[in-house]
Amino acid sequence: MQKRMKIGLICPEVPGHLNPLTTLGRELQRRGHRVSVIGSKMAQPITERAGLAFCCLGSDDELSVQLEVEFRKLGQLSGIRSMSQTGKIFGLGAKLLLRYLPQILSEQLFDGLVIDQLSPAACVIAEKHAVPFVIACNALAMRWDSMIPPPPLFWSHQTMTMGRLRKRVIKVLLPRIYYWLSDQSETKVNPLLLVFEHQHGLAHIAQQPAFFDFPFASHPSLLHYTGPWHTPERDDALDFPWEWLDGRPLIYASMGTLQNNLSSIFDMIVEAVKTLPLQVVLSKGGSPVTLSRPLPDNVLLVERAPQLKLLEKVSLAITHAGLNTALECLTYGVPMLCLPVTNDQPGVAKRIEWLGAGKIIPLHRATPQRIKEALVSLLNDPAYAQKANEYQQRLAQTRGVEEAVNIIERAFISKAPVPVRHP
Repeated sequence: MQKRMKIGLICPEVPGHLNPLTTLGRELQRRGHRVSVIGSKMAQPITERAGLAFCCLGSDDELSVQLEVEFRKLGQLSGIRSMSQTGKIFGLGAKLLLRYLPQILSEQLFDGLVIDQLSPAACVIAEKHAVPFVIACNALAMRWDSMIPPPPLFWSHQTMTMGRLRKRVIKVLLPRIYYWLSDQSETKVNPLLLVFEHQHGLAHIAQQPAFFDFPFASHPSLLHYTGPWHTPERDDALDFPWEWLDGRPLIYASMGTLQNNLSSIFDMIVEAVKTLPLQVVLSKGGSPVTLSRPLPDNVLLVERAPQLKLLEKVSLAITHAGLNTALECLTYGVPMLCLPVTNDQPGVAKRIEWLGAGKIIPLHRATPQRIKEALVSLLNDPAYAQKANEYQQRLAQTRGVEEAVNIIERAFISKAPVPVRHP
């Protein structure tokens, strides 16, 4: 009989990280393990919807309240200001983990932890308390490689000398910026620890498949590409007026669930599509978006959308290029118009462009006319749909959730590193 284990999950308290990680948690729980999410009270609603136990980090602590406030501010920002705010959130999250995680580990006696790549403080604490852990890359798997552009920048893949030199310069400057923004002087935790150092933990698992990355100079021995971590039942609790769909070509538009309170972008999308012979479902992602003009008859604005079920029906998606949405679009063979906001989204968008499955308009260049022209181009050029269908077929060959959970179980049972098996 397989050993039943007690496993804790730790990640930033936002849907883009919690949704894929709790998907792994549900599969671990289905296999008989006891699974708990560890986080601030922001994580509790998604944890409970996933049917997992919850361990709260300082529910009455002012840090927890401040963290929620700063996350709400992040939804209104883009570009460098958003990166600055993300650094501040890194610091607050690290302080909460340093203050409360040691006691939780002492009380709960976990057999292992699954720690998000962007939660390095949890890694430092787990190593101090000798708790085995696996690193999960819920967002784009980030590592510094001479051939791979930094994810926050709109750089294309380059192998030329100048391209490599430019990346070396950024490799020095970007960490220093994040160290300063995340208040490393107080926490003493490197916010990019798990980006630069891949020897921590028993394995690193990424939900992106291998084809969804640029060619690289070297591959960390513990980094496993698996496949998307989502299941269709995630959307079961969401209502949607399916009768509104009338058979015209359908576009699904969403700016995600975090950096999505940018009303001007929603206005531009509405203006761009109002005269096109199609229907558009525009999801607010739970954000307080306020549009400046009435909606045309061909646009439906919803608070939240059953994204996976809609992607079965659409011809095209307009997206912020979050990794979850990008992989879900490719799972259903849907080409994308990417409007990246910040952080790893430019890197995700550049990979979509590189694969031939979509186009990019940086936010600072977005206008209704440019969005309209890009949509028409994507819809009229069959090459984009063909590429998206090609990657749909390749993703159908992966078993992302199953493979990731197999690696987690192997690591915690053996208490030994799980290297990549090369053919």
